[in-house]
Amino acid sequence: MVKIMNEIGKDITQFLTSHGFLEGKKTIGEHESLTESGVIDSIGLLQLVDYLESRYTIEIPMEIITPENFDTLAGISQSVLTLKNK
Repeated sequence: MVKIMNEIGKDITQFLTSHGFLEGKKTIGEHESLTESGVIDSIGLLQLVDYLESRYTIEIPMEIITPENFDTLAGISQSVLTLKNK
């Protein structure tokens, strides 16, 4: 399960990099806040959700898009994995 979460985290980092969200940052920590570090805003979050839904063939309900679930790579990866395994 850890391996799958790491792969999801890498996918998210690649998305953030390719869409210019990580400009000036080489890496982001697994538990680092994406909003507090200025990596992503609400529009960027919606783009990320759209990407994840398409990439992993899942539907992400709006009610799970909370800071606990969608503010760190670890939280997002866990949420995607949980939805994927439903």
